[in-house]
Amino acid sequence: MGKKGGGRVRVVQKGPKMPNMTNPMADFAIPPDEELQLPIKPPSDSGYLFWPMGETFTMKYDNFSVIYPNYLDSNKTVKLGRRISAKDAVPEPTVQDIHEALASLNVRHVIQPNKGYSRDAISRWDNLGRVLVDMEGAVEKGVVGVGKDGAYDLDDIPDMNDDDNDKENNNDPGRGGGKKQLIREIATIIPTLPGRKKRVEEKAKAAEAEKLKLAKAEKAAAPSKPSKGSGGSGSSSKKKKGKKKK
Repeated sequence: MGKKGGGRVRVVQKGPKMPNMTNPMADFAIPPDEELQLPIKPPSDSGYLFWPMGETFTMKYDNFSVIYPNYLDSNKTVKLGRRISAKDAVPEPTVQDIHEALASLNVRHVIQPNKGYSRDAISRWDNLGRVLVDMEGAVEKGVVGVGKDGAYDLDDIPDMNDDDNDKENNNDPGRGGGKKQLIREIATIIPTLPGRKKRVEEKAKAAEAEKLKLAKAEKAAAPSKPSKGSGGSGSSSKKKKGKKKK
């Protein structure tokens, strides 16, 4: 245990050395090349696009009205932002669709591609962006009208209570009628846009291909049925001989 030398005791420690300390969870760590890499969200106040482009540095858009794709999306409920009747709306409109429709109406607008609709978390990732519209210019061009109170509305806005979801919406004809009229006009134009038609066709083809792929995978994973043999005992079973009763 120790050695005596010069009236002192020197203690020598014997035994196994301490092992190197390693991370016990290292084997469960995900390799860097297999980690999920989420895209970096760009700043919401970047990437503005002005139409017409000649007014990029001169356009004053502080008083423009906001239109999100949710406002005219037939797949959304009123709680998720739809502002017009579902029968007047279109499925999955994008800011590009709204831009092309407004350009065909010759209405000045600004595209904000990185702005998300706060009431719908899904659209903030899947259908990002919004458009600022010059309502005064739309009134001057006759696209929308002005009500008796001078607001951008009409007195003969049709009632929107055509289903249960629309009953939750505010149908006061003195508020937002001109904006709703413009949204309806945009929703009418969007299905006729060439870019929209092409995108819908490509999406339908991709969905059909995915459906066929899943069907093939299910068919390959299904267990194969055993083939019936010709000499099996199940088809030609003989009666067992028993003792004759006396």
